[in-house]
Amino acid sequence: MKDGRDQRALRRRWADLLRQLRVAYADGDVGSIRDLWYKAMVEPGVGLWLRFSNRFYPLQSLLDVSHELERRMAEHGLARASRWLLDEGVKQWVSEVPPSTRAVLSSEPVIIYGNHPTLLTPFLVSAHVERSDHRIVAASFLGQFLPTFGRYAIPVELPVNQWWKQLWQGGLQRLVVAYWATRLRPVLPRPTARQRNRAAVELATSHVRQGGSLLIAPQGWRRSGRRWYPGIGRIVRGLAREPGERPAYLVAYHEEGTSDRLVRRLLEGGERRRRRHGAARDRPPRIRFGEPVPLSALDANEGTVEDLVERLRRGYEEIFSDPKRRVGERR
Repeated sequence: MKDGRDQRALRRRWADLLRQLRVAYADGDVGSIRDLWYKAMVEPGVGLWLRFSNRFYPLQSLLDVSHELERRMAEHGLARASRWLLDEGVKQWVSEVPPSTRAVLSSEPVIIYGNHPTLLTPFLVSAHVERSDHRIVAASFLGQFLPTFGRYAIPVELPVNQWWKQLWQGGLQRLVVAYWATRLRPVLPRPTARQRNRAAVELATSHVRQGGSLLIAPQGWRRSGRRWYPGIGRIVRGLAREPGERPAYLVAYHEEGTSDRLVRRLLEGGERRRRRHGAARDRPPRIRFGEPVPLSALDANEGTVEDLVERLRRGYEEIFSDPKRRVGERR
């Protein structure tokens, strides 16, 4: 009987914690989420499950970093907060940006597109885009979790509840992140998600048409894969058919030397952890940008949207096919 009462009490405490976390998430209060997590860590039973989650991914450290990142974004903007995150967390990182690309990123209508292997991606790119009209096509849960980041986000709905896909694309670490994302907010039905994503594509197209900067990762949040989603093709075609007053550009980027394991190690202590385990020094994470390409140079109305996306993908691979080739000035 006692075991049964203990289990019921544990389920009640767990349900109460999830309810409080959802309220804090709905309010866009990462500080409250962090405080609730720390409080629950010392509770009998519940704390055991939270520590179990932390063994697979350092969620507690992630909350600490996110709390400070949110404060810095609110105070200094996304670009400066991104550089703080990279300088303090990554320590050594390299960027290569051609002068012509710097000029476009500073003020021109531009679509910035490339791979998205880790949670660092939006910050590695945004560190080079210091303008108020910079927007990021991002998972909807990120914008709610970090309200200031949400001001820069064009939210899309991702199938984070497809557990097998999260496990395949990112291993147990990605699965833990996806699990907690679905605990904070239920996943929308597919028809609703598709409708919202179509609206996001239209908003992104309009934003660039009006002169803004847009970051999009057409292969999604994954380590590898040749498949690109059609959103970038619809945006490019929409701009080709109805351009804005100023010509738009495409700028490709490629993130290298990062992984979910690296992000975890940085959250767990970075350099100290490497020294403790005697690991060899890794190559520093690097982001390379290609030369800007006028959107008008593409035959964007030729063929289907899928054809256009495939041409963009092949062109992207050609730009970064030689990892040793220098494409810009080093940071």
